[in-house]
Amino acid sequence: MRHHTDNAPKATIIVSARERFSLAVRSLNAIVSATRAPYDLIYIDAGSPKGIASELRRICAEQGFTYHRIDHYLSPAQSRNRGHHMADTKYVVFVENDVFVADNWLAPLIECAEQTGAEVVQPLICQGAPLHTEIHHGGGNFTNDFDGFFNGPLGARRLADRHFLHQGKQVGDVALTRSETQVCETHCMLVRRDAFERVGDFDEKMPYSKDHVDFSISVWAKDGRIMLEPRSIATVCHPDRFHPLEAMDLPLFVLRWSPKWQRESLDYFRNKWGLQADPYFDKYAKQKNWRYHDNVVLPAVRKLPFVGSSHKVQKMASVAMLPFVSAVGTRLGNRHAARTANWNSRETQ
Repeated sequence: MRHHTDNAPKATIIVSARERFSLAVRSLNAIVSATRAPYDLIYIDAGSPKGIASELRRICAEQGFTYHRIDHYLSPAQSRNRGHHMADTKYVVFVENDVFVADNWLAPLIECAEQTGAEVVQPLICQGAPLHTEIHHGGGNFTNDFDGFFNGPLGARRLADRHFLHQGKQVGDVALTRSETQVCETHCMLVRRDAFERVGDFDEKMPYSKDHVDFSISVWAKDGRIMLEPRSIATVCHPDRFHPLEAMDLPLFVLRWSPKWQRESLDYFRNKWGLQADPYFDKYAKQKNWRYHDNVVLPAVRKLPFVGSSHKVQKMASVAMLPFVSAVGTRLGNRHAARTANWNSRETQ
């Protein structure tokens, strides 16, 4: 156990994969260059390709970080839980491996937590390129009736999920100050480590994207508090023309957004929080394949010579290819479930 002194790190940065690996080395190098000591870092590398794993291991060794390798994929919740269980600092800071942090991003998060006593602090999350210029998440709500969500009848609960507040606006055009937010994003966030004793771990039955909403609700349900600290900035690089998926990314990306994981996550989340009567989920379920369409099918079709730019060809290809990609995603989801069950069985023996 660490002997805490004035110079001992207050925070451990935990890096893990969200949906791909091709940005992982650049993201880690950005953390090294933008973060002032002292801090600890634990890298949870679950299934990255050999070349990426070798570079990550080298950087961690050079910097004195902890590198933890698992040879198969983990869900984001599984990776985050492994990381915070290994930490011993007052705070843990989760950073996904497609995130680039701005200079001196960590200190304002710690300062906000120290001054407010909040269990969770989130930086201003930007998106795309140029880095740190366009807002992705500047706070938001999971419900329009906060008191009613927790104290009203279960059948009346409604999810607002307005977690992209100010999305698309330029950072310089929005005057943001430190404030409470109902919803945090797992792209990058600080958590007081002892809060897990009350809130519990990240729910590993939530492998799909609503895990951040689930965690946010869990924090508030246990009388916790989430703060937005816009003096700290981090940018998530979703797949786009500036940061497209590479071939190495496809297996994890297809698993991450598989119909199996989406269906299981949404059904579990709906039942967990008494949202069976909420029409939000039926509407959301109809959009389950848009990431496959936008980030797998269309980029592949656009590479076809002569015909790839045709909207008619793109539409025909989507009809033909989406069922195949969805089937692969379902198969990967089933395989991951079997591996997780086998891993859990070995761990308990």
